[in-house]
Amino acid sequence: MAKERKFDFAPLPLPEVQEEPVVAITPAPAEVIDGAATKVTFDCDFVLMENMKDYGYWEGLTQKDIIIESLKLYFQDKEIRPRPDKIRNRTKVGRKPKSALV
Repeated sequence: MAKERKFDFAPLPLPEVQEEPVVAITPAPAEVIDGAATKVTFDCDFVLMENMKDYGYWEGLTQKDIIIESLKLYFQDKEIRPRPDKIRNRTKVGRKPKSALV
């Protein structure tokens, strides 16, 4: 039997000036095609995250499930135009892979 561990996490202090959430995802086409998963990182309002965690707990859903379902519903009635090829094919910005640093 595994030990039962309980952790108490204090909420992080909220900044006094809050900006709009920055979402680092690209919209999917109108027809959602199950393909390779993409890792996504974004800033989100603390209250929205708490609501999502509470809802997920009681409904037995993961945060990933809630976000994917929300995005599907959001883009359901939207007209999505593809980005120009010049923008779509530009090099990725971010950290270099560890293998390239050696």
